[in-house]
Amino acid sequence: MLRIRDLAIDPRVIQLLEEEGLDQLYPPQEDAVKAGILDGKNLVLASPTASGKTLVAELCILKHVLERNGKAIYLAPLRALASEKYREFQRYSSIKKPNGERLHIGISTGDFDSIDPWLGRNDVILSTNEKADSLLRHKAPWMSELSLVVADEVHLLTEHARGPTLEVVLTRLNEINPKIQVLALSATVSNAQEVGEWLHAGSVTTEWRPVPLREGIYHEGQVQFSDGTSRVIEGLTNSPVLDIREILGPPF
Repeated sequence: MLRIRDLAIDPRVIQLLEEEGLDQLYPPQEDAVKAGILDGKNLVLASPTASGKTLVAELCILKHVLERNGKAIYLAPLRALASEKYREFQRYSSIKKPNGERLHIGISTGDFDSIDPWLGRNDVILSTNEKADSLLRHKAPWMSELSLVVADEVHLLTEHARGPTLEVVLTRLNEINPKIQVLALSATVSNAQEVGEWLHAGSVTTEWRPVPLREGIYHEGQVQFSDGTSRVIEGLTNSPVLDIREILGPPF
């Protein structure tokens, strides 16, 4: 397996990850690296929840910001998910860029009538698909500076309600930034190769999981598993889905 210290990434990132106890990449993460995600290649990464997709996105984003003077946007379908990723990215905010400034991370998920000009001062922007669509329609000038877009839950492209918005956002970003790198993430996309062709991207599809899959039903703050066991889920956020992920799933 590929070790963290062998990655072509800023040594300070490697040190931070090793201090967090990370030593080796998960197989899906290694496959993404071998597919050229750190070399600027577009990629669709389809792997189960908790198989390491977020870390792949973080490494790719840090590669752009710290080594290529780039700017990245992370698209999430839900405000709660965007906020969760924002909190996770904060641990990198102490790292300084080549110009001596600290890495700046911003988030905007509401007020579709504002272009939020302050967002342009950030190196990494977390946003919902709908907010990104609004920013593009209002011609936020900093959107043309983006060098990387990460699209989480890209399987939503096939949904009638929310798919068109994500499709428009990705299309427009490619139009105004022809050289932008695209990283599309999903746990459930069944047509990864087709999506990859549309995005001019390679694809990595795997069913690998760090832990066995368990079936259960969530009801009134508790998960009842099919094997007869149960687990109480504490209300850490306003979303039961995120609470379950936080308590039952590994952090990467």
